[in-house]
Amino acid sequence: MNLHEVYDTLMGEMPKLDWKRDALLPKATKEMNRRLRFQHFTMYDYRIPSSNNQYIIYFYREQPFGPVLSDYLCVLFDGAKRFIIKWTDWRKPAIHVFTSHFLQRYKERFLKQPELTANEVAVRFLARNTKLQPVAIDERINKHAAKYGEFAGEGFLANDGFCFKLSGQERQEGKAPVGISFFTTFMPLSDMSRSQQEAIIEECMKDLSALSE
Repeated sequence: MNLHEVYDTLMGEMPKLDWKRDALLPKATKEMNRRLRFQHFTMYDYRIPSSNNQYIIYFYREQPFGPVLSDYLCVLFDGAKRFIIKWTDWRKPAIHVFTSHFLQRYKERFLKQPELTANEVAVRFLARNTKLQPVAIDERINKHAAKYGEFAGEGFLANDGFCFKLSGQERQEGKAPVGISFFTTFMPLSDMSRSQQEAIIEECMKDLSALSE
């Protein structure tokens, strides 16, 4: 299955996911309201019988007593490898792949809760980091940037730290290109060198200046 086929499958199953989300919303809201302290999220596993595809439907709040928001993830297996996928059609079709290494590093370096499953880690990351700021990467930020060339040309600055990724896209005649990003590892900003932090800030300032022009 190529990238366009994966994307079309995920988008094609959205109506079923939307239906299940609406059915789960009252339960999720009640569960989040009865907790004694603010909890960012609650999540449910869901398998679509016709395709056997496995999904995670999760609900979250960005602030205490704020509106309950929702989103989806897909759990995909490639042999012995397990990936958690998020897809979007915002601006352009794209698939974000959260590798096991990325999730493990986020758990170890930020959450520091070894008992969490990969699904719980992925949902916590996305519920806590709803806005990801693209940042151009060079060798000041990633010393291996030259090795990966254009595929390592961009990372994401999140609330919790910095996400390193490898990116590409698939083109197919008569269809819009589908982008793919593999989230490879995670670093809290406090664990990065001063020069890395300064380079990230510099790239963010460039983007802000470009937007104001």
